[in-house]
Order: sequence, then C-alpha cells, then structure tokens
Amino acid sequence: MTIGIIGGGPAGLAAAITAAQAGASVTLLEKMNRVGRKLLTTGNGRCNLSNEDTDLAHYHGAPAFIQKVFEQVAPEDVLNFWDGLGLRFTTENGRIYPMSLQASSALDAMRLEAERLGVRILCETPVRTIRRSKGGWMTGSGDSSVGPFDQLILTVGGKASPQLGADGDVIPLAKQLHHTVCPLRPALVKLKCASPYLKSLAGCRLDALAVLRSNGTEIDERFGEVLFTEEGLSGPPILDLSRQALEPGREAEITIVLFPEMNAGECFAMIEERCRRFPYMTLPEMLSGILNKRLIVPLIKEAGLNLQMTAGELNKRQIGALSGLLREWTFPVIGDGGWRDAQITVGGIATEEIDPQKMSSRKEKNCYFAGEAIDVDGDCGGYNLLWAVATGILAGRSASQEHIG
Repeated sequence: MTIGIIGGGPAGLAAAITAAQAGASVTLLEKMNRVGRKLLTTGNGRCNLSNEDTDLAHYHGAPAFIQKVFEQVAPEDVLNFWDGLGLRFTTENGRIYPMSLQASSALDAMRLEAERLGVRILCETPVRTIRRSKGGWMTGSGDSSVGPFDQLILTVGGKASPQLGADGDVIPLAKQLHHTVCPLRPALVKLKCASPYLKSLAGCRLDALAVLRSNGTEIDERFGEVLFTEEGLSGPPILDLSRQALEPGREAEITIVLFPEMNAGECFAMIEERCRRFPYMTLPEMLSGILNKRLIVPLIKEAGLNLQMTAGELNKRQIGALSGLLREWTFPVIGDGGWRDAQITVGGIATEEIDPQKMSSRKEKNCYFAGEAIDVDGDCGGYNLLWAVATGILAGRSASQEHIG
C-alpha cells in the first residue's frame, strides 16, 4: 500500500505517522523548506494541543459531521497519540500544552516518529496538479511528478498565515478532485476598528468582557485578555469573536466592558463616590486608582470631558458619561488583520462531500482529506490543532486499511 500525502502540517504528519504505523509506504510532500512551520506558532509558540473542555459547541461547521469525526477519533485518542510520541502534558486554565511549553517539542516528536517509520518526506515540493494514472495517483509541479500512489490524502490547509505555507492551494487542488470549496475567509484574526485613540492605546492589555453587536443586537460575548493595537483590537476574546464579526455583509461593533462584575448603576455610584471623596483631584488623578493608566486619557476624551477638570466639577450627566464607558466602550469594526495575521480559515472543502467516518471523498475513490482544508473551524484554545490531528489520524488509518479500487 502506497500513500501520498500533500501538506506537511500537523494533519499531514498525523496521517503519515498513523498510516506508516499500519504498515503503509508513505510519501509526504511539503512545499516549504521544512514540515510543520505553522505548528511552531500555535499557542504563541507553546503549542496548545487540546482543551479540557471538548464541547463540540467550540466548533463551527456541520455539527453532525463534526460529531461523527470525533466518534471515530475522540479527543482522548489524540492525547494518546501525542503520548505515544513521547510527549507529556501540562494544563493551564483548561488548555493542554506539552510539558516543555514549546511547540518545537511537538513538532520534533512528530518528525522523529515519521523518520523512524520510514516516511519519505519531500520538502520544497509544491503540488500543482493531481491526476490518475494506471498505477494510481500522480502529483505534479511543472515538468516533474511524484507517484504513483494507491491512496491520496490532501492536507494542504487553507489561506491563514501564507508566510508559513498556507496560500489557498486547497481551491485548485480540490477542484481537480471534483470537490466544492466553500468560500474562504480569515478567522481567529485581530479586528481593525474605528477609533482616534488606538495609537495611544496600542500595546495595552487588560482582562475585560468583549461583546459583539450588530445593529444593536448582541450576538456573542467572550471574557479574557483584550489587547489594543494601533489599528484595532486583538487577544483571545477578540479572536474568538472575529469569525462572527467578519461575516459578509455584517456591520459589527465590539463593546469593551471594563467592569463586567458591576452593573451601570454600580459604576455610576463608584465614580460619584470618588468625585465626592476626592473633589480636588484632576480626572486623570481620580481614575488612576481604579483603571489601567493607559486607558485613562482616552476614556476621558471619549466621554467629552476636559483633562484639567477636577472631580468636584463634574455634574451627574458628566459622571454618567464617564461611568457609562466603564460598561460600554464601543469600537466599530471596519476590517481585519488579513490572512497573514489570521490563525485559521473559515471555509474549505464542503463537508457533505466527505465521509466523516473515514475522511474519504464521496467523489473520488482512494482519496481523503484532513485538517484546515475542510470547512470546519474551531475557537481559540487548542480546538483547531485537535481537529487537525484527529482528522489526520482518521484519514491515515482509513487510507491504510482501504481496499484499493
């Protein structure tokens, strides 16, 4: 049994290892000069392998398809796969990492196991064409070709982080295999927002509640560390909200709630009480005891107040304007950070054209798919890497066991 795998990310490596462990002769083709470059960036370089919370609500796509996949390869099966490669784990806030807290540990474990099993890895080998021959699948680029293969597994990813090798190859290759590709757009990406204060806020981090709204209707909310950038907002809550914020045709805004544990009345009472206790303080001085210093001047200006005013000069309307921003500081969304900043792709090969019990094509015999190339994406927190490895394991296992036809 010969298996060709196009794409050397975590899904491709997991498929290669699983198929080789089953006795198949495996060739992995990677366009970059080394495999797993995107894997090295996951979890801010610490490699968020999975999550203690494996609720399927963290995934977006066809729910029945996603559930069927995880019935074949469960999250604990993926951890067992990593354990079999020699990785030990540690957990922080429910997120599971290698004990080393280094993504290179995960990549080295996969690469070494693939080498031990005799997987033939061909780097700097982009695939532009796929065709059938009498001997099986042939892959080509220009005048050169690699093959034939009894089975083919496509794990080329999407378009997120093109600098790491994902540049949308899934579209032409999937079409050569007669598959539908749902439109691609970036997700888990920072948002560009409209605000005159972003440059002064750039680099400021704080724990806050981020609320996504469209036309006055609340869509979703996430709590965590929000990061201000020169062009907008980032951080895990923003990345998770970006998928919905960037839906085509949607006018979206992000509201930052600085004091989510307090209601509007309690915020008003807090500012009013501080004004009464410290009437001689300027507004920046009065707020310095309760807010990150980077926020104070922009917040006062956003409230339409003078920086030189003292707390004792504020009337109830002005106190309301200031305290209201502690509960609702709104940033209209005007764009995203683009594919280079995106961590994941929305869209990909249509799930109805894939058998979720095998990851096999419903259009072509002896053809399989795995990873980000499929129209499924997950939240921050290890969900996308978990999906990549689970589908890679399933595709590799199925391809190595399938009758050639």
